[in-house]
Amino acid sequence: MQAIELISGTIQPLNPRDTVARALDLMDEFRTGVLPVVSKGRLVGLMKEEAALDNNKPTATVEMLMDKVEIPYVRERQHFYDVLKLMAELGLPMVPVLDMGGRYLGVVSEHDAMRHMAELVNASGPGSVLVLEMARNDYSLQQIARIVEDEGARLLSVYCTDMPDSTRMEVTLKINREDISAILQSFDRYEYNVRTTFQGSRTEDNLRSRYEDVMRIIKM
Repeated sequence: MQAIELISGTIQPLNPRDTVARALDLMDEFRTGVLPVVSKGRLVGLMKEEAALDNNKPTATVEMLMDKVEIPYVRERQHFYDVLKLMAELGLPMVPVLDMGGRYLGVVSEHDAMRHMAELVNASGPGSVLVLEMARNDYSLQQIARIVEDEGARLLSVYCTDMPDSTRMEVTLKINREDISAILQSFDRYEYNVRTTFQGSRTEDNLRSRYEDVMRIIKM
């Protein structure tokens, strides 16, 4: 999925002439600590909550306090993983998206990223999530699917994450069964390393934990 498909339809940017008070009001409304600053369709800066709170000038404008150097962004056609990587590396709650001509299109928020990750692992459906860790050369979807299906279950989705600066990877499986104890035993027999599991109703509760795990891996 490309960045343009994940743009939030609710978060609006600031104008350089906006007051700091307005910036704080919008941050509170959108529950974020960062907002993009846009002028004439161009991304010109990022306004951060800490800069606004540290300000003691009632007449201060966003332009006076915003970050203007090396403004982070992704292009509209960049992959979802590029968005995650930038969020993880810079600790951003959102990433601005520009078109190929450099015009501002919107932002991908952390909420949007989590929602897409939920779709990737089919988190809204019943079942469990199982995370395997293995060498990239050992990955075989055919064998993994056979182990699951031999226990009478079915794979609903598979999501692979390369571990940076490593020859290893994580494989996240969504399985259509809440009790996966027999499947775990089978993976153990085949000497697979099961890193973690989110079983039954805990799957949705652990989505943020899984999201944070992925973000930590990306930052390695």
